[in-house]
Amino acid sequence: MLGKTKRTVTLLMLALGLAAVAVADADEALAQDSPADYRPLRRTRPRSRIRVSPAYPYRTFSTNYPVPYEYEYPGPGAVRQCNARLVPENRASGPVIVPRMHCWWER
Repeated sequence: MLGKTKRTVTLLMLALGLAAVAVADADEALAQDSPADYRPLRRTRPRSRIRVSPAYPYRTFSTNYPVPYEYEYPGPGAVRQCNARLVPENRASGPVIVPRMHCWWER
């Protein structure tokens, strides 16, 4: 009985030793590859294209500072038209005639 147990333990130790060697060889084989040689396969797709249109198409220079208004309206070639009139306005001191002006842009 003692010889049978000894043989079982020896075979078990031999199997575990071979498994440890196999695992060590696999780790060593993986460690042999350097990061410079390793290139994962990945699909490349074309870069997305973004069309940029300027808000000020007639401005020929660039500025780092924001303009105080959102758009440079109306652009070149436009003419400002104004309509001025006198309008009576009721105030605490009595009726007063005040000027009113309405302006717009025309091309």
